[in-house]
Amino acid sequence: MKARINLVLQVADIAAERAFYRDVVGLGEPVMNSNVWVEFKLDGGTSFCLEQAAPNKPPLPPHSRTEFLFFIDSLEEFEKRYRAQGGDTPEGVPCGQMGFHAVQYPDPEGNLFRVTDKQHS
Repeated sequence: MKARINLVLQVADIAAERAFYRDVVGLGEPVMNSNVWVEFKLDGGTSFCLEQAAPNKPPLPPHSRTEFLFFIDSLEEFEKRYRAQGGDTPEGVPCGQMGFHAVQYPDPEGNLFRVTDKQHS
């Protein structure tokens, strides 16, 4: 059975989150882009989606059980973009327990994600 996987993150400010994941994380232009749904196509048929939370139903609090790991081209280049948009030091410590070097960061709303690159995986 083939399955298409969409990872969906509910957010309060979809415009800010769209810009962050497009420009800082480097996911590129979304394949679907509206004021309620943004979809980034990833390798292997997977999509990373942002969904605008309903005004009367705020998104889950940051630091929930789900985190995302992005394999990116360069941790060094990502770090430059992250700091340029106002990000400080990474949240927590490098995640060596996963068998490779990944670093955890918060997005603009405090949702945690991890990044690693080919050199560290």
